[in-house]
Amino acid sequence: MSMLAATPAQPPRPVSGPAPGALWSWILVVLGLHLAVGMAMVGARLWQIQGPQSLRVGPVQTRWLPPAPSPPATVQQPKAKQERQTRLATEPSVPTPRPASAAAPPPEPDDARVATEPMTEPSSPPTLLGESDQADRTQAAAEAKLAATNDVHSATLASADKPAALPATPTGLAEVNMALPQLGLAALPTSALLNYRLSGQEKGIPYQATGELRWQRNAGAYAMGLSVRAFLLGTRVWRSQGLITAQGLAPVRFSDSWRSERATHFDGEQNRIVFSSNAPSVPLQPGAQDQISLYPQMAALMAQEGGRLQPGARLQVQTATVRDALPWLLTLEQEETLQVDGQNLQATKWVCQPRNRFDAKVEFWVAAKHEWLPVRIRITQVSGSFIDLLLTGRAGLPDLP
Repeated sequence: MSMLAATPAQPPRPVSGPAPGALWSWILVVLGLHLAVGMAMVGARLWQIQGPQSLRVGPVQTRWLPPAPSPPATVQQPKAKQERQTRLATEPSVPTPRPASAAAPPPEPDDARVATEPMTEPSSPPTLLGESDQADRTQAAAEAKLAATNDVHSATLASADKPAALPATPTGLAEVNMALPQLGLAALPTSALLNYRLSGQEKGIPYQATGELRWQRNAGAYAMGLSVRAFLLGTRVWRSQGLITAQGLAPVRFSDSWRSERATHFDGEQNRIVFSSNAPSVPLQPGAQDQISLYPQMAALMAQEGGRLQPGARLQVQTATVRDALPWLLTLEQEETLQVDGQNLQATKWVCQPRNRFDAKVEFWVAAKHEWLPVRIRITQVSGSFIDLLLTGRAGLPDLP
């Protein structure tokens, strides 16, 4: 124990380390490596957003080459289809052009046959005043011919400086030998309501109906309507309204109502007649009337000129329906004796001949006892169907306000 206590304690030995210059060298090397890696990563991101067109290369970027474009596919032109046939005609299709070296094919046979589909129509009410079901069916084929006729007549009636000049007559009809004179207010009939008994035949089946003509006027305007009531067919009404001028009646609007309404407008400012059925408008001729205003207009003519008119007199008046406005040629015939309401009545007959082979024949009888308003109206279709209205009574009506 004395030997251990006498041994002196030894001081700790200093730890050796790197020199200060070497340490700073390592720090700079590490920082340089981090900086290089960071720059490489930033450069890679910048190159990537430049799109596939860029050819710059970074440390983590591979070189991209766009693929070679494929040759354009050959598009085969579709073969032109031949237009389908319509009810009127067949339009040939346009052939596909062929190279000059190709041999020309033999011409194809012309196939312009018109389709012959059977057509059926629902039952319709009595057709009045020159309308024809057959004309409706062939309207498209006849419109061109009728429009050409309109142009001829509108040209002949355009000049107001020659009142004595007579308009041209449709082909196949007798020549006109008188012009419509100016008609005064005093010549027009007074306001009245006329009742008729209607007998007719449709497709060989006879039937009975009733009708009435309502006529009202004042010093400057008129309004009128013709209605027919048939069993199981309802009521069909034709209406006309317009002005009273020095030439007589000047219609403004004409309509035909049965289940729906169609109308014709007389546009005096534009000098034309316009149809709600989208039919082409036609020029408005002097003295033009519609289907029912024609009756009081002719009544005024008979009241004013009746003593000077002789059988055979022919007058042409542009008369509008809801689908056309054509010249009607009216011929005055001999007086006849009619049985009206159980009594004999002397009446003068006017005849409107068919304007074409599909049109109806219109006949009406007028009498001085009823101020020349029609006491009988008969319409005969080309099919043989007809209607016949015969007066059964007449009553006065108040004038228009």
